[in-house]
Amino acid sequence: MTFTYKQTSIHYSSIGVGEPLILIHGFLENKNMWTTLQSGLSKNYRVLAIDLPGHGETEAIGYIHTMVDYAEILLALIQFENLQQVSLIGHSMGGYVALALADSSFGRVSGKINKLLLLNSTPLADSDIRKQERNRAIAMIQTYPQAFVAMAVKHLFLPQDQDRFSSEIDIAILEAKHCSQKGIINTLKGLRDRKERIEVLKKMHDKSLIILGALDGVIDVDATRAVAQATHTRLEVLPGGHMSYIEHPEVLLSTLKEFLSQ
Repeated sequence: MTFTYKQTSIHYSSIGVGEPLILIHGFLENKNMWTTLQSGLSKNYRVLAIDLPGHGETEAIGYIHTMVDYAEILLALIQFENLQQVSLIGHSMGGYVALALADSSFGRVSGKINKLLLLNSTPLADSDIRKQERNRAIAMIQTYPQAFVAMAVKHLFLPQDQDRFSSEIDIAILEAKHCSQKGIINTLKGLRDRKERIEVLKKMHDKSLIILGALDGVIDVDATRAVAQATHTRLEVLPGGHMSYIEHPEVLLSTLKEFLSQ
């Protein structure tokens, strides 16, 4: 399925009937990452999953993909499908996009967001060290694109899980190779430059849930835990790292169903 945004075809899928959910993938991922969860959730909900520009089947747009740019595309999908209310589930970068859409400064989704779930994600901006890492990644992708993709995907999994999830890692690398060099660079710039959005959780804490992996090496778990406590946002910490939807799919699905049904 597609709709057009700024002369670009935005690809998405939709299965199930009921209250709508939009699943938002992370960096180097696409809508296919949600297959298992989509199947489990579609028995009670209408589940939409999008390919953001530069990922999956959707081409890159412009020279930078900011989180607000991506939020604009989510809003366009909501309007295209005429969704009156929607819950958002974002993995990693997808959580940043969901927060950007829910930010009151965005101003055009008031009352439309029912629930907000951040999976292996945070409302915090990149640290200075993390921004430097993004810049080094931008330089590397221009010289060694294939090596960068393989390395970046493997980095999402804990070292001790590399063998156990070797087939899942291979599939994730193949999916990531659908991302164009331009798309990867544009997105890295957007990730680097995104702003902190703690205020969103302050206003939506009763409708929000953060799920983290205890050993996540991508997200600052301690800092995000502190934000959850300060904003009175529900937090669930699972064993494992950054890829909870692969590491603990059954526990995750059960937690999502319980949260969405409240």
